Amino acid sequence: MATGSRETYGWGIVGCGVIAPNHAKAVQANTPRAKLVGVCDVVPEKAEALKNQFGAEFATSDLDALLARDDIDVISVCTPSGLHSAVTVAAAQAGKHVLSEKPLDITREKMDAAIKATREAGVKLGCVFQRRTSRFNQQIRQMVQEGAFGRILLADLSGKDYRSPAYYTTGDWRGTISLDRGCLMNQGVHAMDLYIWLVGQPVVEVAGFWDHLARDIEAEDTIVGTLRFANGALGSVLFATSLSRRNLPSHIGIHGTEGNVIIGGAEPLVERNGEKVDLAGLIAPRGQGAIAAADPNAPPQGHEFHVKDLIEAIDQNRDPFITGESARTAIDVILALYEASDTRRVVRLQ
Repeated sequence: MATGSRETYGWGIVGCGVIAPNHAKAVQANTPRAKLVGVCDVVPEKAEALKNQFGAEFATSDLDALLARDDIDVISVCTPSGLHSAVTVAAAQAGKHVLSEKPLDITREKMDAAIKATREAGVKLGCVFQRRTSRFNQQIRQMVQEGAFGRILLADLSGKDYRSPAYYTTGDWRGTISLDRGCLMNQGVHAMDLYIWLVGQPVVEVAGFWDHLARDIEAEDTIVGTLRFANGALGSVLFATSLSRRNLPSHIGIHGTEGNVIIGGAEPLVERNGEKVDLAGLIAPRGQGAIAAADPNAPPQGHEFHVKDLIEAIDQNRDPFITGESARTAIDVILALYEASDTRRVVRLQ
């Protein structure tokens, strides 16, 4: 049972695909508080390659063998999305803390199970949404919460992207309803989470449509939706990976009675009462990517932040920066959008 504070936390990674190196690098960046001990993947060659790349002690295709090791305290879950909960539950039952990649899972029932298992086992569940770790985004959220832009009236998310037909053949789980879903749950979930988090109001009603218009997949490559927030503000969501090329203009907009925020493009727009707001050294790179701090000595962000935060949460016996309950907020909205399209009706969340 991985309880109590340790000088060094042994780390295991389950799922050695595209995102796993980000977790491995973040663990290494938190040396000596964290050490990558073992990696696991159903494809042994992937596990062996990750082990060799980052100097882990062992690689396996047997999840039970990884979870049985006493020198592993924390598991990073980097499997296909629809398997996140199953690995989280198994890790919790083995007494391991968990850092789950986005999304927590792709059904309400699976998210419920992951949260319940970790709470009942007394282990920490941290969730990855690295855009929330940006100092810039945290400042914008604080300003919204403090009423700097007045009463929020309108918020919109526009994500225009491209994934080739070949992308969906790189894994038999991609684009499936059982293990992945489509563009909003996979590619768009970071933007969706940031959008909902920045507005800071619960979504109470949704309507929308999804379809696979250009790719031969089960789930959506194009989705549009409308939202009503608890404070009465209206919102819109547009996301697609069906378009003809990458790097089309995408943004998140938040508009209030006294100001506006638009994140995306070469430079964000932040204004109050017609005057530009100087955010004192906080910068945003192009597009919808993770937003960074100008100061190289600033606190860690991204995956490095999440690993450090989970270690401190264990040390201090507190909740991680993003709990399972918080991580599911945007996912619940996405699932409601799917339901609204499937049933052709407005779906209430509260």
